Amino acid sequence: MPETETRTVTQEVLFQLARIPGAVHRDDLAKAAGTTPDYAGRVLGKLVQTGHAARVGRGTYKLTRNVKQ
Repeated sequence: MPETETRTVTQEVLFQLARIPGAVHRDDLAKAAGTTPDYAGRVLGKLVQTGHAARVGRGTYKLTRNVKQ
């Protein structure tokens, strides 16, 4: 990705889910993505609805599909 382009929060959360192995807590994803835990939770909820992520525990998520960078 060229330096002039920036990722959206959704893209950054997906990137972090792909980068970090196994299930990841929402707060850790928020910190890695540079956003608040509440906003990361909303993004993760949408990702679960679309099938890109799965909730595997309380506040814990994992990637369900391969994501192209």
